[in-house]
Amino acid sequence: MKIMKSFFKQKETLVGIAAAIAFQLIFVTVWLTAYDGVYDRTNQFSVGIVSNDDELGKEIIKKLEEKNVFQLKMFKELNLALEALDKRNVNMFIHLPDKIIEKLTKNGNITVYYYINQATPTLTKQMMEKAANKMNDALNDQFRETINTQMAKRIPQLVTEKVPDEKMKVMIKDIAVQIIDLVQKSMKMDPVEANIVKTNNKEGFAITMVPLLIVLASYISAMLISQYLQLANGRLINEYGRFSLFVGRQMINVLLALGISLLSIFLMNLFHIELNHNFFVLWGFQSILFFSFLVLSQVFVMLFGIPGMIFNIALTAIQIASSGAMVPRELLPTFYYEIGNLLPATYGVNSYFSLIYGGGDLGSDLKHLSMIILVLLTIAIVIQIVFSMRGKFKSSEM
Repeated sequence: MKIMKSFFKQKETLVGIAAAIAFQLIFVTVWLTAYDGVYDRTNQFSVGIVSNDDELGKEIIKKLEEKNVFQLKMFKELNLALEALDKRNVNMFIHLPDKIIEKLTKNGNITVYYYINQATPTLTKQMMEKAANKMNDALNDQFRETINTQMAKRIPQLVTEKVPDEKMKVMIKDIAVQIIDLVQKSMKMDPVEANIVKTNNKEGFAITMVPLLIVLASYISAMLISQYLQLANGRLINEYGRFSLFVGRQMINVLLALGISLLSIFLMNLFHIELNHNFFVLWGFQSILFFSFLVLSQVFVMLFGIPGMIFNIALTAIQIASSGAMVPRELLPTFYYEIGNLLPATYGVNSYFSLIYGGGDLGSDLKHLSMIILVLLTIAIVIQIVFSMRGKFKSSEM
């Protein structure tokens, strides 16, 4: 009992227990609030449409707008829609061919193309493929209804045109209507064929988990480094100046970002994760991402010391939930979507989809990460100034 009491008298023991409890509370609270009602927000997905048919295409678009299932974006040209899909500005786009009615009359069927970008979270790909099949069924129902209506109107007229006897004409017309009715009930016409085109496609489930894995592993590593560097900083504060320690710490952060990023790349190569960019692009990006995590996690331990780890635990949960690694960002509540725009994990996940599958806008992600790093370093410098002034003020009082 005496040993136990001695342990509980230590601040580190109490902080460790608090961190464990906080971990449970934070992760459960964040993930359940972030992912609650995900399927109720599917209308936040963007679907592009390229229609080459001025007649029936307008009717199809009108019906899709009335259903309000997705946010529709119109494109005049196929290459513009492909570019938007590649940059992940739309989740899917539909290409309606020209002269639909004419082709249905001549060939009996048409093909509608559904383009789905595979450089997105698994849930997005699954939902878009399911939506494409549902849309195609709806198009078939629409065309089937049109064709059946035309059959019911035209065939009886054509059959009775050359019958001179009025009584016989009525009898034949009734028989024709009955036959058409039987044919329509037994016939399963699917004149619209769905062709789902998967852009930026790569095989294997493991590769889909890489963005989540790298971001999670990187932030937890950065969080632990920041925690122990802060402990070392506390022991050295009497030997060196506050700003000298801060500069030295950032130099260590840079070296660790470069070194640990090499380990990440080595592990990806070891497990045959193929990337669409060369070694130096990948190394440079991973180093910047890791450094952004280091400067983010150090802010809270600089402010609060060891208890700052609780804030970093919260940020771990929030970043994973809001980054789009597990659930598409379009399906998140507004709070998590907006906070995700301010955190580096979002741009890390986005960039890894680009690095692995292709597409996206790596330059834009790097620009956002650089801005986040600059802001966080500025905050860290302000913290050092404030603590330095507070230290001088206390010294003058004594």
